Amino acid sequence: MDYILKNLHFIVTHVPIALLIFSFVFDIIAMIMKKREWHSAGMLCLVVGALGAVAAVMTGPSPWRNPLVVPHEFYAKLTMLAAIVLAVIRVGLLIWKKKDAGRHPMYLVGSLAAVILVSYTGHLGGQMVHRPMNAPAMAPAGGAQGGQAPGGQGEPNGQVPGAQGAKGPAASPTTSSAPSNK
Repeated sequence: MDYILKNLHFIVTHVPIALLIFSFVFDIIAMIMKKREWHSAGMLCLVVGALGAVAAVMTGPSPWRNPLVVPHEFYAKLTMLAAIVLAVIRVGLLIWKKKDAGRHPMYLVGSLAAVILVSYTGHLGGQMVHRPMNAPAMAPAGGAQGGQAPGGQGEPNGQVPGAQGAKGPAASPTTSSAPSNK
């Protein structure tokens, strides 16, 4: 249970990513196919995606773990705000005016903006967790270079493939599984 609570952000973060994108896609399909049911699916995805965005922001990591957390957190809060505003407008218009905003071009522009925001936020989050295979790993706070964040890519011993350890090229052959370029 402790593992789930410590990693809750990584569990709930995919809810707004998937549902905000599908909300926009369903509304586009509804316009093309002229089917009202697809607008209903889009609205449901929007509401649940907005709630998921709130949960993802509330469970997000603290800034001391990685310098990329600050822009990631900024775009996450912006995405959450956009999703909440879109959901309130859409549900409000449906309840009080009996109009579905899913067809309106201005709503679709706002929905597309939310898709772009959630995509970029997810990209920044992915950069923190999944590092390129050929780039040196970022040093943990107060740690030595070559450290590997939990869940990141790289060798099991914390070395990035192809990278030379702290001892240089004379390091033991077990520290790197990358072939030598000599």
